[in-house]
Amino acid sequence: MNIQRRDLLKFLAGSLVTASVPSIAAPQPRIRWAQGFLLWRNFKGQALTLQDALNDLANMGANGIEFSPMATELEKFGLTTATCKALLAEKKLAVSGNYFSAPFHDTTKREEILQDVTKRFALLKEFNAKHLVIGPSSVPANADRTALIKQQAPLLNEIGKRAKEQGLEIGIHPHLNTLVETPAEIDLAMATTDARYVHLSADTGHIHLAGGDVVAICRKYKSRLNYFHFKDGVRPFVRPDFKPNLRELGKGEIDFPGVMRLLKEIRFNGWVNIEQDATTLTPRESATISMDYVKKVLLPIYG
Repeated sequence: MNIQRRDLLKFLAGSLVTASVPSIAAPQPRIRWAQGFLLWRNFKGQALTLQDALNDLANMGANGIEFSPMATELEKFGLTTATCKALLAEKKLAVSGNYFSAPFHDTTKREEILQDVTKRFALLKEFNAKHLVIGPSSVPANADRTALIKQQAPLLNEIGKRAKEQGLEIGIHPHLNTLVETPAEIDLAMATTDARYVHLSADTGHIHLAGGDVVAICRKYKSRLNYFHFKDGVRPFVRPDFKPNLRELGKGEIDFPGVMRLLKEIRFNGWVNIEQDATTLTPRESATISMDYVKKVLLPIYG
């Protein structure tokens, strides 16, 4: 075999090997969209069930539901854990996470809170979920808020460490009328907790109504964002009732396209829960408006 022919055969063999092995692209980030069951649970117009919520969410193309079952709640709906999981599977929906609020700053409640957290971890794993949204508690008007935010940090770090050991995550959830609501309080809560264990589960509506710039705060803590509550709103907020300020997505003042551009930039890959605490519409109408906004405005930005 002459050299030219041998080189040609080697070239062809290499080409065939290359052609037979498909290139492996990096996995694309994906946002999954949930809605909170509290919209159906708290509706005053008629008694709605978890089954109603799941039917509505499946029909509008959501991926999941944020649902933290209250004691005996599944039983009230004629469900068990097993039948609830079967219904979720039938509707092709997942549980995005649970919400958990406690007086984390109260050192006398430490062991009690840790016991409750252990139960929540078990509930998350039972439903194949991983996110525990940490809601700070309310405090008296004359409380030293700075001191209490610092005081809650060791317990939040411990909860976050235990969560991580079990493949779970926690995120601080700024919320009006609680210990962590303003931009300065968010900064302090983030600065005093360990970034390895404590994330930020940002709520766009509460951040906005507390005077924050949603996009700027999310950018500031982009490396710690792990979960979202999306809700729209309009200022000014008059304490204590924020529900009159809430709006369906796209009906208020929040720069959701700006948030989505940031999420695309950082390749955010996780859950966004549309949480509508109150509405003048029915839950189905409210949820549909927000999901339509997601599909028509937000998803094209994220790509």
